[in-house]
Parts: sequence; structure tokens; C-alpha cells
Amino acid sequence: MKLFISCILILGAVFLLPGCKKDSKPEDSYIKIYDDQNGNKHFYPLSIAKSSVDDGYVVMSAYDGWRIHLMKVDKAGEFVWNYELPDNYVNAVPNLITQNGQNYLVCMDAVGLFAIVLKIDEGNHSVTEVSNFQNVLYPTYAYASGQDVYIQNYNRTTFQTEIHHLSTDLSSIVQSGSVNIYTDVEERIVNHVTYNGSRIPFFVSSTPEQNYIVMNGFYNYSFSLIFLNPDLTFAGVYNGAGFDGGLAAISPSGSSQFALARFSFDNLYYNPNAALTPTTIDITASIPAQGHSELDAKKPVLIKEISIKGAKYKAFLSSTRSNQILLSVYAPGGNLIGKKYLGKNTPYTVCDFIETADNGLNILIQAKIMGSFDRIALIKLPKEELESMVE
Repeated sequence: MKLFISCILILGAVFLLPGCKKDSKPEDSYIKIYDDQNGNKHFYPLSIAKSSVDDGYVVMSAYDGWRIHLMKVDKAGEFVWNYELPDNYVNAVPNLITQNGQNYLVCMDAVGLFAIVLKIDEGNHSVTEVSNFQNVLYPTYAYASGQDVYIQNYNRTTFQTEIHHLSTDLSSIVQSGSVNIYTDVEERIVNHVTYNGSRIPFFVSSTPEQNYIVMNGFYNYSFSLIFLNPDLTFAGVYNGAGFDGGLAAISPSGSSQFALARFSFDNLYYNPNAALTPTTIDITASIPAQGHSELDAKKPVLIKEISIKGAKYKAFLSSTRSNQILLSVYAPGGNLIGKKYLGKNTPYTVCDFIETADNGLNILIQAKIMGSFDRIALIKLPKEELESMVE
């Protein structure tokens, strides 16, 4: 893999220049685009996590469909190494999991379709199989709360969305739960995992009080926001509008308050401070939210809590219809305090982001070069730019 870097401000035009390594600093504002020697490969970045051995980062991506690619960069975003997993490992699911001081990924066996947990060995630039779960078919999401790890999946034989709580060492399943879909959605799942159709915004999260697990998946003939009790029994649901409306992203704030984005066909709506009732049976369209016509509802939406000047804010990251990235920052009460557009000439799609040690953001994106080549890219947004948004 070869690194092309644009050593310019994020809001400027993008030029692909090799080198610039000596001048690069972790606190700099930059866009770095990582090219591959095989120019025909197409990359779909999925997740970024802090390295388990140093102050760099590990990036997980899909390429050429459901194949899996890992990349290591240092704290300045410089390329260190990359590794293409053997072709029996496919369908890496968001997110990278950090547990017991190590980074892991969840993927699928190409033939058996069952879930596999792999530990990332940064020293040897490889992976080690930790466990596999032969009855957990079509994994769709992995979530680590800091205490617990969960895998979400689709069971093709029972037409159910399932969720599994793993043991601390990720070697076994401690507890499982499921909800009925009542219809076969395997074609949608296959298109999702093979990147032959629209990606589906599956997610799993938990409330700060750890009293509910929040899951986005298929339920009751629709794509729904499902609340589960700690023992993974059903608590409540906000049903989607069939498969054409539902939640795109969520970030629990505590006390039954949530920052969320919901979609309806091609429209995307934000509510940074929604009051939801986890034990209700309702519809997602009933959740008040403000429409944003400039945003592309078919691309990922990310919502995370970030710190700026020691205060907590909700950061919404999404892609615009004009192929830019929009960062919107909301105060705890739900007021919009600032927004920033990233990119200009090269089409960008947001994929993930993470706070950096120097209080900035590393934003993982897919960059489409010359209208044809889908590449992994990182945008570094330094703390000074974040702080200017809240002044």
C-alpha cells in the first residue's frame, strides 16, 4: 500500500502528493489518502481504533466486496503496514472491539456463514482466531460497552434478529436474545454483507445506566429500534416504516434522552436530545426531528460524544448530497453550536471517527479519486478547529 498525502488545510482543494512525512505532526490539519498498488481494488472503510501497542491507529476496511483489510498508521497518520486477511474470513462487521487491552474484529466464515472473533496481532501484522460460533449466522454488528461485548446477527433459519453477550475473554456466549422478523430478509442481508446493494445501518449500544441494550435491526416486518433488558429480553420498540424508514444512528445520553438520526426514504432527520420511552411500542416516525435536505440518507451517519475544552458535546457526522462531510456539534440541551463542512473537490463518504490524544478528531472516510477509485482516507481535525466551533 502506498501513501498519498495532501498537506493542506481540510477546507482547501485536495492535491495528491507523495511524501511530506518530515513535516507532518500529529496536531496538523491534514487529509491523507492511502492508495494500493493494485489500482483496481475498491475499499470501504469500516472502523478506526487506537493501537493496542503504541500511539498509532488500526483501520479496518472491506475491499472488493466482503474481503477484509487491516491497516496500521502512526499518530501522524503515516502508513505503517497493511494486511489482507485470508479469503475464508469475510464480512468484517463494524466496529473494531477493544477488550482486555487488545483489538479484535468480528467477521464471518465464507462458507459456513457463522461468526468468528479474531484478535489483531500488530507485532506480526496478522490475526489470530479466538473463537467461532457456528450457530451465530450472518453477523451484522459488534459492540463493546467498555464492560460487555455483544454480537448482533440474522438467523436465516428462524427469521430472527439475534443478539449475543460474550464472555470477558470473547471465547463463549454468556447470554442470547432474539426478536421475530416474521419474514425472510436474507436477500437484503446478502446484499448488505457483499456490498452489492445498500448498506443497512445496524447498530447496538447501551444506556449509560446499563439498564437497556439498544439495537437497530429487523423486527416485526420492519427495520426497527429495539430496546432490550439487561438479560436480553424484549422491553419495547419503535417500529420503522417497513424497510423504508427507521433509525440511522443513536447515542444514548442517559435518563431516557438520546441523540439520534432517523431516515424516511431519501430524507434524513436529526434530534440531538430526543426523549424516548424504552418500554413503549411506537413508531420511529413519531420521534420529533428536524429534516436536513442537504444530507444523503443512503450514506452512514455517526453520532458520538466528544470533549471540547473539557465539556461534553454530541458530534453528528454525515455525508452531503454534494459529496462533502458535515460535522454538526450540539450542546447537551440540544442546541446547535457549530458546524463545519469538510472536503471540496473529491467526493467523501464518512465511515467512522475517533478522538485523538491531542484532543482533535481522526475522521475515517472513503475518498473517490478521479471518480473511480474508492480509497481509505483520514482527515485530522485539530483541537483548535473544534474549539473555534464552540466559541
